Amino acid sequence: MRRMAKCVRDRRRAGWPRRVAWWRAWCLPAVVCCSVWLCSSPSVQAAEPPQFNRDIRPILSNHCFPCHGPDSAARKGGFRLDRRDDALANADSGQPVLVPGNPGASPLLQRVRATEAAEVMPPPEIKKPLSAKQIDLLERWIAAGAPYERHWSLISVQRPAVPAVSQPAWVRNEIDAFVLARLEREGLPASPEAGPETLIRRLALDLTGLPPTPAEVEAFVAEILAAQQTDRATTANSRSQTEAVYRRWVDYFLDSPHYGERMAVDWLDAARFADTNGYQVDRDREMWAWRDWVIQAFNSNQSFAQFTIEQIAGDLLPNATPSQKIATGFHRNHMLNEEGGVIPDEFLAEYCADRVETTAALWLGQTFNCARCHDHKYDAFTQRDFYGMYAFYHNVAEGGIGNYGASIRRNAPPFLKLPAPELEAKLAKLRMDLATAQPQLKDLDAKLQAEQPQWEEQLQKTLAAGAPANTPPTAPVPEDILALLKKPAAERNEADRQKLSAYQQSTHPERKALAERIAGLTKQIDETDLQIPTTLVMEELPQPRVTRVLMRGDYTRPGDEVTANTPASLPPLAADLPRNRLGLARWLVDPANPLPARVTVNRFWQSIFGTGLVRTSEDFGTQGEPPSHPELLDWLADEFVRSGWDVKHVLRLMVTSSTYRQSSRARRDLLERDPDNRLLARGPRFRLQAEFLRDQALAASGLLVKTVGGPSVKPYHPPGLYEQVTAGSTTNTYVAGTGDELHRRSMYTYWKRSVPHPAMLVFDAPFRESCSVRRSRTNTPLQALNLLNDPTYVEAARFLAARMLTEVGPTLDTQLTQGYRLVLARAPQPRELAVLRAAYQRALTEFQADANAATELLQVGIRRTGTELNPARWGAMTVVASTILNLDETVMKE
Repeated sequence: MRRMAKCVRDRRRAGWPRRVAWWRAWCLPAVVCCSVWLCSSPSVQAAEPPQFNRDIRPILSNHCFPCHGPDSAARKGGFRLDRRDDALANADSGQPVLVPGNPGASPLLQRVRATEAAEVMPPPEIKKPLSAKQIDLLERWIAAGAPYERHWSLISVQRPAVPAVSQPAWVRNEIDAFVLARLEREGLPASPEAGPETLIRRLALDLTGLPPTPAEVEAFVAEILAAQQTDRATTANSRSQTEAVYRRWVDYFLDSPHYGERMAVDWLDAARFADTNGYQVDRDREMWAWRDWVIQAFNSNQSFAQFTIEQIAGDLLPNATPSQKIATGFHRNHMLNEEGGVIPDEFLAEYCADRVETTAALWLGQTFNCARCHDHKYDAFTQRDFYGMYAFYHNVAEGGIGNYGASIRRNAPPFLKLPAPELEAKLAKLRMDLATAQPQLKDLDAKLQAEQPQWEEQLQKTLAAGAPANTPPTAPVPEDILALLKKPAAERNEADRQKLSAYQQSTHPERKALAERIAGLTKQIDETDLQIPTTLVMEELPQPRVTRVLMRGDYTRPGDEVTANTPASLPPLAADLPRNRLGLARWLVDPANPLPARVTVNRFWQSIFGTGLVRTSEDFGTQGEPPSHPELLDWLADEFVRSGWDVKHVLRLMVTSSTYRQSSRARRDLLERDPDNRLLARGPRFRLQAEFLRDQALAASGLLVKTVGGPSVKPYHPPGLYEQVTAGSTTNTYVAGTGDELHRRSMYTYWKRSVPHPAMLVFDAPFRESCSVRRSRTNTPLQALNLLNDPTYVEAARFLAARMLTEVGPTLDTQLTQGYRLVLARAPQPRELAVLRAAYQRALTEFQADANAATELLQVGIRRTGTELNPARWGAMTVVASTILNLDETVMKE
């Protein structure tokens, strides 16, 4: 009865009339419910055999593979279950563990059903018992012939047919067809489209990482509403004008110079970018030129294939440009140890392994580091596969230890000098002056050498005559020189002659001045050269290193020699590709490779929708989560390759879809059925990344400096924290920047690996010690404390309040509305306005009673406004502005 009553309620919510014939209200739902019950009963389900990838592989992977999987060293019983041929072969017992079509004769089923501790599998000590449902699935799978499939992510990408749907009017592009088809199968309706103010803010944050300006919001809303009116007047089903306007605004944001910055933020995490080397010393390094390259690559919409090739092997391209060499800094972003007791071979092995794992995670979506010490326990990758990839990176011309005694611009070759016209001009002049002075010194030395006999004779005469032995007058002739002068010339050796010559040169005024000038020029050249910024790059050794499998990953235990090669379970490296990093890069973007396109579009989806179609974006292996919409993932991957690896094309498809434009409001039925929105029946809603939260506050306040690119900057930082972690060294004191440096975009914040900026960490930014392709998303009290008390946010609130007080009319409601528009791109509702109004009046009363409190609040931050405002009113509005910046809606992407 409860099921039937729910059916009636659902129909009413869907628009059914309340008064219907009794047979429609009761009999029809009863028939439907009975049908659903019958279809879900075991007898009906048994008609459909289990699917290996969907139903069986997760069971085997979680419960069986650790002992009977790919890792030969850990395998027990002489059989493995990850490959069908091996599963059907005889085990150590002399019998196969699987008998296709005969569950009763299959030892596998007998062991999982056993009740005695010595017999049951998995063993009780593993604490992973199978459920009755899992055992039933295994039985039905064996009865169906025990069919196997390749793991879904290793199957070649095939473009699936776009499904037909019953509501084609909702479909704006192929993404919608796949999503709606799934929703229809689940019996869930899509959500209505979000309002234009929500959409413009969503678009701006997703594509630029910045909120829209009030002018942009006003223009977008006006154009959308006018287009909708035109479409309604044209035909009931037309939306061509609305689509044209919306797409024009999508392109507007995609063409923004801040689009590249937004896209680069995710890539910096993956590339483990930082401004320091890491480990205990954690000295500075210069890598900002690589970051600028990434921003420019996204802004120019460089093909992702070329983007890949240049970062992995730009230096190996024919006639490689400086830009292509800078791109290779991608794999110089790893940590670098400079400590005195470091063994270079050990850390060279660490750097190579880091590059293998980063490449595998970022392009293949695999936990490849699991195969560093042994064959992978869950996926089809061997230890030899790992070191085959390792060999591609073993030929880089770097040492395993940095030079702590050298300047940061010289401590970790290979590096590339960056363009610095003024310094280069100064350097050229200094070198020209040196080139002129050095021949003069050489000529003078030759002259002095020719005159040395006369000089000796004259000096001896002077000394014999009893004159002061001073040359010049204030410098007595050293005793050892006197002794040599007394020594007959024929008895002097070469060292004696050179000593006399050096003394003659040092006492010659013209020669001494010229030598001092040359020394000064040399010092100036070195100092000027050190002012030219550099960036770390990749460079091959002329003679490749020999690569061997490291037993248990230990650099002191080399095993069999291996050559550079790609994993055996993936398509082979083409015969015409070189066995170096360039060949590896081209293999990664070969359309025959099933992983890179899938993995990449999944991360783009994650950036836009908050969660990838594969939630575990770092793991497309058997322990990762399968895709929520496998056909959509494959369609997007195929489309990505067909488009020429066009990143903007894929993003445009995503943000122009009806799926993306849905309201993010979570209906009760959706919260019950799909709390994580894996079915995509509503729009994306999640907390903004750390960088975008700060940038949003700075932008709304008018403080944001939008200069693109350049060296990292040091914004406000908790006093003392940096020094505690860096052992209090006077050379490791955090000195905040000045002027524009305090208000640059957050992606330019100086990133010290041992002390990442706490405002970034508290909002889940990684330490960037290793590749990270998915940030966690937490909700903690520290986040609220940061938004309320961090000088950056307090200063932003102060300037936002000044804008609210000065940019609009004098009425309080108008000013409060302006604050909402600047931050949330919409006007407040009456009840919201009432709350803000009360908050303002309460704060105003407090500040009027305590003027010092207002003054203290308005002194936070070093930036001053050029406008004189009443302190009490300004302080009260600052409190309101801070409140707006802390709203749930503000910190979320709605």
